[in-house]
Amino acid sequence: MNKIKANFNFIKTAIKDFKVGALTPSSKYVVKKIIKEIKPEYKYIVEYGPGDGIITKEILKILPQDGRLIAIELNLNFINELKKIKDKRLKIICGDAVKISKNLDKLNLPRIDAIISGIPCSMLNPKEKKELIKNTYDILAESGLFIIYQNIPLIFSELNKVFKKSISWHFEPRNFVPYFIMVAEK
Repeated sequence: MNKIKANFNFIKTAIKDFKVGALTPSSKYVVKKIIKEIKPEYKYIVEYGPGDGIITKEILKILPQDGRLIAIELNLNFINELKKIKDKRLKIICGDAVKISKNLDKLNLPRIDAIISGIPCSMLNPKEKKELIKNTYDILAESGLFIIYQNIPLIFSELNKVFKKSISWHFEPRNFVPYFIMVAEK
């Protein structure tokens, strides 16, 4: 599928589903900043809200051959796009990331090195935000990363309460709408 058609399909899906956190796919600049945070030794990664898989595909390019990527997506149109990615290291789960985050230990991974999230945290209620962050922290391996990209950095203060080791953020204006990329280390 060409890029214009893929962007148009993404926009159509976003308009139909208010839970989709973006109007367009992430720009190559956002993708590069996220991928740059993933350490070469990371083999087991979870992605909350991968959308149509633009970041998923780039993670797979750098993931070791014996690695695993689990993508958790709620939107069925995006699930169908993700299924077009033919890679044995990718497992797609249809469901709500907040609810699934309670049971990440049941994903049959030896550990989770990084969790990348594009879900719109501003649409979560305060209890769900806290639950998602705590569950993510609890399951991450020591020195694991939680990488979140959002249009509004409201979740930063909540991250600060749980991730005490190191939290950094970057602003990427070359995206429609600009993103804040937050990186929290366990």
